[in-house]
Amino acid sequence: MRLTFLGVGVGVSFVLVALGPGARAGSLAMLEPWVRNCFTTQRRQACEQVLLQAEALQQRAADRDRYPCQSMVLGLQADVVMVQLRQGRGARALETWAAVRQRCSGL
Repeated sequence: MRLTFLGVGVGVSFVLVALGPGARAGSLAMLEPWVRNCFTTQRRQACEQVLLQAEALQQRAADRDRYPCQSMVLGLQADVVMVQLRQGRGARALETWAAVRQRCSGL
């Protein structure tokens, strides 16, 4: 198990996250708990982490010419912004997350 230290936000809050073997910043495994937390609790910190982790994932997708994955991750980021604006998309946001998991498998 690795421990990764992630700094977040202007107000300088920090999160210590335990990662399993093979999990890395911007991976689907890393994103999963943050996405669920953001969509269910609308916590600012969780949503910010989704945006940061999703940015790394969509950059990796672009670098590998995985454009369907990149597009879905950009859609996920839009859903997160809507949650932050208290205009969450409910079940549709969870559908976007399911599509990200499918399209980005192996990244």
